[in-house]
Amino acid sequence: MTGTRPEPPYFSLLGPVQAHRGDCPLPLGPPQQRALLAMLLCRRDALVGLDELIDGLWGAEPPRAAVGTVRSYVYRLRRILGAGLTTHGRGYSLQVGPDHLDLARFEDLAGRARAHTAADDDEAEAARALLARALDLWRGPALAGLPGPQARIQRERLTELRLSVLMERIELDIRLGRHTRLAAELDGLCQEHPLNDRLRTLRDTVREQDRRERDGREQNGREQGGRKRDQLGNGVPALPVPAQLPYVPGDFTGRAEELRILLDTLDPAACETVVVSAVGGIGGVGKTTLAVHAAQLLRERFPDGQLYANLRGVRADPAEAGAVLAGFLRALGVADPALPEEPQERAALYRTRLAGRRILLVLDDARDTAQIEPLLPGSPTCAVLVTSRNTLPELPAARRVRLDVLGAAEALALLGRIVGDERIAAEPAEAAALVERCGGLPLALRIAGSRLATRPAWRLADLLRLLDGPGFPDCGGEASVEACFRLGYDLLDAAQARLFRIIAIPRTSTVDPAAAAALAGLDRAEAERHLERLTVLGLLESPAPLSYRFHDLLKEFAAARSAEREGPRERTAALLRLADHVLARARSTYAVERPGHPLVGLLTPTVADGAPVEDAAPYVEGVLAVALQTLEARPSAVGLIADTLLALDPAFDGSFLWAALVTPARRVLRIAEEQRDVRAAGRIGYMLGSALTRLGRFDEADAVLRDAEGAARAGADEVVRTDILTCRAAARQGCADWRAADALYREAIAVGTACGNTWGTTTARSNSVSTLLRLRRFDEAAEAARLSLTAARGIGDRYGEAHALYSLGIVARHSGRVAQAVARHRESARLGARGGYPALEVMNLISETAAHLAGGHPREAAECGERALAATHRLGWRAARARTLRLLGTALAASGDHDRARARLTEAVEQLEALGLPEAATASAALASLDTTATP
Repeated sequence: MTGTRPEPPYFSLLGPVQAHRGDCPLPLGPPQQRALLAMLLCRRDALVGLDELIDGLWGAEPPRAAVGTVRSYVYRLRRILGAGLTTHGRGYSLQVGPDHLDLARFEDLAGRARAHTAADDDEAEAARALLARALDLWRGPALAGLPGPQARIQRERLTELRLSVLMERIELDIRLGRHTRLAAELDGLCQEHPLNDRLRTLRDTVREQDRRERDGREQNGREQGGRKRDQLGNGVPALPVPAQLPYVPGDFTGRAEELRILLDTLDPAACETVVVSAVGGIGGVGKTTLAVHAAQLLRERFPDGQLYANLRGVRADPAEAGAVLAGFLRALGVADPALPEEPQERAALYRTRLAGRRILLVLDDARDTAQIEPLLPGSPTCAVLVTSRNTLPELPAARRVRLDVLGAAEALALLGRIVGDERIAAEPAEAAALVERCGGLPLALRIAGSRLATRPAWRLADLLRLLDGPGFPDCGGEASVEACFRLGYDLLDAAQARLFRIIAIPRTSTVDPAAAAALAGLDRAEAERHLERLTVLGLLESPAPLSYRFHDLLKEFAAARSAEREGPRERTAALLRLADHVLARARSTYAVERPGHPLVGLLTPTVADGAPVEDAAPYVEGVLAVALQTLEARPSAVGLIADTLLALDPAFDGSFLWAALVTPARRVLRIAEEQRDVRAAGRIGYMLGSALTRLGRFDEADAVLRDAEGAARAGADEVVRTDILTCRAAARQGCADWRAADALYREAIAVGTACGNTWGTTTARSNSVSTLLRLRRFDEAAEAARLSLTAARGIGDRYGEAHALYSLGIVARHSGRVAQAVARHRESARLGARGGYPALEVMNLISETAAHLAGGHPREAAECGERALAATHRLGWRAARARTLRLLGTALAASGDHDRARARLTEAVEQLEALGLPEAATASAALASLDTTATP
């Protein structure tokens, strides 16, 4: 029997990027992975090239591992989405039906509406309904929260598209005589888009129509005044118009998109049920200020009044619904003697008083949905705006707005409004630093700004020096940042509070449930429950599934609480548990990437188990921070840390973050020597030498590796010594010391064979091919490459297979078989890319360039050399870039492009000499030859 074909996903771009299959949301991964998906969706059914994706995600300066990262994202998305995501050469396409993408539906509805607009009012009514349906598809800013230049471009394009459709709907409302509810909406839009003439014209049209109707109502009012007085005299009271909105600071800044969403949403005239909008975010992010500012702009839309209540949701004494209802009823004209005693009766009378009236309720700082439910009106003429640190998952909100901290420009503008733009202009660098120190948090910015505003003699630099100490030295009291954060912290039970404190100990930017569980000594399920509770309360953010992070100031607050409650011993124990977990994950990764390597069984035993690492780059950076912090607390743990970094060897190959390893590895090596741990010294020395070799610092690498080999020999660490000897040989090879390299490769093969390190002997044999060719031992080189390929395939070593194919390509080039060499290099590059090894792409492109040159095809060599140069730039591989420049310059010279050849060769000479590489002489000779040729 064949299985049922899965239902295709439904994709959403008009808000946060999401995908659903039926009622089930699909986990789309981290923000950059979703940004890549968005690029494919915006170009649905069309081919999007790999380079275009890289440019769209990172712009002009992509990371070194960009190609591997993109391919990893595509691989994961294909597993999530299914067969619709296909590969075509160096590009990808995503097949999406028009009914399975909200943007396609939006464009279809808007197009259908435009077919009606020129007809009569019945048709105009139909057009208006279609436009409203199109606008209802928006759930917030398009592509919300996605990074990268392409996401920014598409976000701006879609925002303009939405505004255009919105203005069409407003024009139809005016045409159909519905202008009375447009004034507040147009006022808000004109504030957001002050240069939009079309909006201003619409606003002026509505104001003129309102003026004419108001004049007519005043005339009618004079005629009906007598009847009204008679009515009052007969005891029928007119209900009061409450106006309870609190003061909004005059320096309200930014939040244009969030404000637009609230103004668009809170329109009860367009709905059949009560409209509810919820504003969430961490403490101090400006939820109340935004909500009240929006409510002030909506006064005209709710002429029967505005009710406001501070529900004190994060305080020890949250407001009771019965007491809030009593206050609302008094504002609605109910005297105390007439107030019902029972909360249910108060709620019933409250809803009766609201029936048919256009009133806006602002429920500020809600604790949970249960606190809000008795306060919700029953009349669809009313609307409710709720703020809460709690995400209120059960609240039936028409629209949710999650406030983030202010961006740098908006934060700087807010600070300028408080202290004066002239002080910002006088110290722009200090102002930017102050904004960064406040983490973009409006409350922190107001506190810092207030200090400066009340101290005109202070410079911004003076306040910055005060803030350089631990914690955030605010002004204290209930308005302080610490007091604001403590309100949420005090809602936690003991276990949640402990986890909140402990996950602030490591100097990492994010934490996942497994790492949190390790830190706190909990099982993963319990840790995940606590993390979700912290997120619901706004004490953590969750930027991606199973990923959590602090706001910078909240992390300082949590770390300060940890310093108060957890002593040095407990904090060190937490770091050691995390280091154990990290090593477990690194071991699993090593086992997957280097199958059959005996090192897996020779690493420090761990208590934890760990899943392999999927995204190497961010993980590597986090591990380096944890490693150094653990050694600061417990230098004797150097063996565990050295093993962790050694087990990350494949991850460094995949991410090419070797430069980031050099300084931490030196510190670990120094501690290993101080602790007299020869095993750790040999292992971390190998990793440091590997980094220096990859970076082209060959003499320095050889010195480090000689010491590492001696330590490995002293510790009888023969498996690691095999790899050290291979790395030493590569360093000597980089210095063109071919005989020394040959001797070291042969020793590595012998040691690896003796200790059973098949993986190590295969690597040594494959790497030795270049040296054997230089020594003109062609048959040995060919045999070494063939043996390496057979051995790698035998143990399932993907990297070894790709490297052996690279070596076979070099052999074919030296044998004059250019077409075969090119084919081998391209096959190797494909395998390397599939396995996430970007360095192999660079190596193969360089060698393919040399093959084209050897075959007398300079134009093909130049084209391949340009691609190689771009790849070295993305990877940040300076030595490879210098060598590529020499080959490219030679190819350009051979093809007759002397100007470009001269520029490339000049740059090659500079870089090769700076790195001390032997090819500098060859590049200089080629440049001199070119200059001689050009001399008349």
